[in-house]
Amino acid sequence: MMEVLSRAMCEILGWNWLSIIQSVTGLATLGLAWYALGSWKRQHKSQKVTELLDQLTDSVHDFVQSFSVPVQRLQFIHIGIDSCQYDRELNAELKFPEAIRYIEKEGREAATELMASLKASESSVHRIRSLLVKGQIYNIENYEECRSACNHIVWQYDRLQVVYAVLSGQSMNWEHPKVIESVGNLLEITSDDINNYLKENQVVFLKFVKAAYRKEYSNA
Repeated sequence: MMEVLSRAMCEILGWNWLSIIQSVTGLATLGLAWYALGSWKRQHKSQKVTELLDQLTDSVHDFVQSFSVPVQRLQFIHIGIDSCQYDRELNAELKFPEAIRYIEKEGREAATELMASLKASESSVHRIRSLLVKGQIYNIENYEECRSACNHIVWQYDRLQVVYAVLSGQSMNWEHPKVIESVGNLLEITSDDINNYLKENQVVFLKFVKAAYRKEYSNA
């Protein structure tokens, strides 16, 4: 037994301990470097995601703020339509007589004013859509909720573009089915409806952003 232990000790003493220590140190350094690289990548991604969400939040806020004027214009348009029920030249035989009379009388001017007010929101719409596309590369958890909410928010801009197009058509065939449908669409787009869409989807968007921030900070 003593002979076996003696041989083992001789073999151990014969090892090149300097090389062994250098190898172990090298492996430890490599492991620390690998861990540091992974940590840096996570922090870098978290920083990029945070920057994206900051920009998106600012853009949504800017859009909602600037969009209040076009929504107010839409409210005035509906008040004008309602007032046409007393117009002497109202053609009651048409499907939407008050709306058609308003378009004939004030449609062009109302359309011009509406489009002028929409210009202030245009840059925010483009920025939101661009950021939504950019955000897809980061594989953010539940990102579809964010994308859907933001798309519903900027969709209100598209809806007022439809209102503009209908108001601009003063010489249309008011008995044509497609024309009747477009006038009906105009009447369905109200300031209350738009404001409800904006509020509901802002809540969804902000809940997503808060959850995303918490996750990114916990992973950083």
